[in-house]
Amino acid sequence: MARPAPAAAKALKIIDLLVSHRGEQFTISDIARRTGSSLGSAHAVLAVLEESGYLTRHPGRRTYGLGPALVSAGMAALEQHPAIRAAAERIGPLAAELDADVVVSAGTPTEIVSVAVGGTGSRYGPGFREGERVPLMPPLGLVFMAWAPRPEVESWLARAPEAVDRERVELALTVVRERGYALGLAPSAHRALKGMKAEDRPADRDAWTGTASFDDDYDLPSVDPEGEYDLGMASAPVFDADGRVLVAITASGFSPGLSGRETVRVAECVRACATVVTKQTRGRFPL
Repeated sequence: MARPAPAAAKALKIIDLLVSHRGEQFTISDIARRTGSSLGSAHAVLAVLEESGYLTRHPGRRTYGLGPALVSAGMAALEQHPAIRAAAERIGPLAAELDADVVVSAGTPTEIVSVAVGGTGSRYGPGFREGERVPLMPPLGLVFMAWAPRPEVESWLARAPEAVDRERVELALTVVRERGYALGLAPSAHRALKGMKAEDRPADRDAWTGTASFDDDYDLPSVDPEGEYDLGMASAPVFDADGRVLVAITASGFSPGLSGRETVRVAECVRACATVVTKQTRGRFPL
């Protein structure tokens, strides 16, 4: 793998910061602190990004925000990936139907990037922001890896923490391929809310939400219709013309204690949405 140029890596971190905080602007000190850069190196990179139009600088507040050059870049990217636009248009109604957060995410070789968000934000979920990234490593990314070439799967598995059971992950990939969607249980902090009265639950969602630990039963390989589940997420793939997973549509933020039947209904709604987008954009379902 080619070694990334430090200046390019810093520029991308700055752009990612501003993309994931829509409508916000930051001073050079804020940007340096949030991206782990020195003031000197941040200043040098910001100067280039501002000159090229990728960022703008407020003359009075001396804060930086996204520039007009990124608008044309984003529009060009959407033209090349119409499925992202189509998915973004459908996740709002899906979020309303499920009373959940819904996100369209894309996979890179090492990360999962949120590219569009629907819903007003559930108090039971972590919430999403466009531009946010999480590591693409087991157990995260089952939908992206279920139909991936074996070398990509092996590379993904190699990044797994020691606590992850490789056999269980392989089984989860098989289950995702068979049913066309992935299900994951909520992290233990979410499960702790089960049985609590509404007035006793923390008002600040950030006080108790977080990512699933690798000791949690992250995946949900089977669902008992008579059972009860603290569902963390339901995710389904959108395929491109070559039968590859282009993006995933993922719903989360469900209230604790869903019935097994409701859990399956949620998953099938997410899968149906992804299926419509695949067909609408002339994607091909893998054999």
